Amino acid sequence: MARGEITGKKLTQSAGRSKRHPGKPKTDPGAVEATRHREPKSAATGRRPPSRGPPIPVNAFTVLEFCASHRISRARYYELKTLGLAPVEMVVGRRRLISYESAERWRRAREAAAAQTAA
Repeated sequence: MARGEITGKKLTQSAGRSKRHPGKPKTDPGAVEATRHREPKSAATGRRPPSRGPPIPVNAFTVLEFCASHRISRARYYELKTLGLAPVEMVVGRRRLISYESAERWRRAREAAAAQTAA
């Protein structure tokens, strides 16, 4: 059966809707309200992830990870790169990575430069 807006028939109201009183619906204060989501399953019924051992240590930053860990924006990183003040990058395939050692050398150089300008 086609909908009324397709066939051109006038839409009708259901009888239940026309008998409703205006305003918010009255609820019993002792009634239990329905939840929108299912209750979570207990941990006993869920499957546990397989034990895989210790996590593999990460030895290099991506540019985004480097910027996030040093609290600088990507724009600032690329500004430093054009000035020749960015850390040394290594190219692995199409990715540019920054080793932890390179990041540490960069931090030491920035600290030394800041100490020179302060003195």
